[in-house]
Amino acid sequence: APAEAPAPAGAAFTPRLVIGERTEPLDEWRSRGGFGDHAPAELPGLAASAGLAGQGGAGFPTAAKWRHLAGADQPVVVANGAEREPGTGKDRYLMAHRPFLVLDGLRLAARAVGAALGYVCVDDDAHEAAARMTAAVDAARAGGLLGDLEIRFQRVPTRYVAGEETALISVIEGFDPLPRIRPPYPSEVGVFGRPTLVQNVETLAQLAVAAAGGAAAFRAAGPPDCPGSGVFTVGPFGGEFAVTEVEFGRSLASVLDSRGLRRGARAVLVGGYSGGLLTPDQLDVALTPRALRAAGASLGTKSVQVLGPDDCPVRVVAEIVRYFGEQTASQCPPCHRGLPDMAAILDDLEKGTADAGTLAELERFMATLSGRGVCRLPDGAARIVRSLLSNFADVVAAHAERGCGPA
Repeated sequence: APAEAPAPAGAAFTPRLVIGERTEPLDEWRSRGGFGDHAPAELPGLAASAGLAGQGGAGFPTAAKWRHLAGADQPVVVANGAEREPGTGKDRYLMAHRPFLVLDGLRLAARAVGAALGYVCVDDDAHEAAARMTAAVDAARAGGLLGDLEIRFQRVPTRYVAGEETALISVIEGFDPLPRIRPPYPSEVGVFGRPTLVQNVETLAQLAVAAAGGAAAFRAAGPPDCPGSGVFTVGPFGGEFAVTEVEFGRSLASVLDSRGLRRGARAVLVGGYSGGLLTPDQLDVALTPRALRAAGASLGTKSVQVLGPDDCPVRVVAEIVRYFGEQTASQCPPCHRGLPDMAAILDDLEKGTADAGTLAELERFMATLSGRGVCRLPDGAARIVRSLLSNFADVVAAHAERGCGPA
């Protein structure tokens, strides 16, 4: 497919998810249309018409995910607020500053699938987010806005893999955060054996926005194949980040320019650690799944991290793959053995001790890792390495000859 033309940088857009550093009170969200009385039968159609999709990384259509629980017996809904990836902070932001938006989305998702029990899962060190969500539940309960929906809180171990939906279910059940083999899928056998819908915190926030304003208003922002806007975490690699709302379809370059990050960029990591590295010549790409996929990246966690002139792309990718290797559940060879081996090869490449055979071995890893793990962690590692080999082939070749020299 041809590359999408990004939306012009000057196009008008009114933020709907991010409102600043204060916490939006209940009355304000209700004045915006929140906590409306939506019949369960109308919600799947609303989600489909609005084009809602998962915001946790996979991008699966929300209405299609709900259909897997149609007619389920005693289903459970889980708000996934586990967010451990460095450089990603959108879900913590929403829980801390838009807690009623998230809670309203959880209420609507529960109503859509007929659930009377919901869990809010928050990282163990996300104290502000947990406190604001707890207070929001108390206030909404006192106002009679939750009906018969019971909501429980679950603190999540500070492990990257704990955010994977089946690992999260294990945590809720009192076990270690270990991903589970599928099938059965959570929609069939989830929390304590009950059919379970796991939704990312931002996905729930998007649902609440669509329900409050209607599908047509939701689609007024963004292109037809990726409507709406998203919460992005933007900043220098390893530095301080800002949370900002961006209309889908906008160019990556315009986002970087708005924060003064484009000048001097040697590369940009788009989509988080499971995304891809783009060159300075690729920054006019539209922020949509299709356009980013064609460029070798992804929306992923919507983290945008800029590598400066002194940041070596090979070193950064080696660091990311090493991080994945340290965070793996060590349940399957692609993670337990493959990721450390990949990191070692990248280390050799950085040192200048790699050769053509080493690079060929790395290519073979790329061909065998994807789709081989219990979870998708090795798939993300393979994607980031492929983007390095494809988009930075000249840098890789130079490293193979002499290692990491001056930028």
